[in-house]
Amino acid sequence: MSSIDKILITGASSGLGSYLANYFADKGHDLILAGRDENKLNDLTKKIQTNTSVMVGDLRNHFYLEELKDKFVEEGGTVLINNAGMTCPGVSIDELGVEEILDMIDVNLVAPFLLIKHLHKNLSYIININSMVGLEHKKFRTAYSASKWGLRGFSDSFRLETNVKILDVYPTSIKTKPERVNAMEVDFVCDKIYESYSNKLNEKLILDGRPK
Repeated sequence: MSSIDKILITGASSGLGSYLANYFADKGHDLILAGRDENKLNDLTKKIQTNTSVMVGDLRNHFYLEELKDKFVEEGGTVLINNAGMTCPGVSIDELGVEEILDMIDVNLVAPFLLIKHLHKNLSYIININSMVGLEHKKFRTAYSASKWGLRGFSDSFRLETNVKILDVYPTSIKTKPERVNAMEVDFVCDKIYESYSNKLNEKLILDGRPK
């Protein structure tokens, strides 16, 4: 992939999204960073040497998604990284609140779906950050699994109707926080994602860092 690609990263204010922002910027890419924490996004842009725009908002807000679309088209974006996501609460279905379920589906599935719907005519490449749970069913993962298996199904189906290349990333735990144990180093994850992007891979990237 050419370094001229301008990239929209959702969930860029923290976690893997912030690391991906730094990584792609170090490779020379201009960025559009989307997230809810304005202070963190602004702090991140101070560390980035390439041209970077910030769009603060909530992906559950459809008007915000429209604003992201307009910004992306206006600035000539070509790559979308759907990174934002709600983490798995790891509780039984009886402990899940209705709003929690709806938010999980909205952020993890509906938002990426709608962004791709809005932007696909302007895209050359899509990176969907999924989860190993998107490939494996586990106990106490009902809402999270529904959102991640839904995203997987969307990608597999959309590949059949588009020329846009789609990379689905299925990682296990990533050490985006020091206290995480048995987790993959975040630099390793960014390396693998960028390698797949650079080679124009249109497939699943499975990153299983669990102890053997």
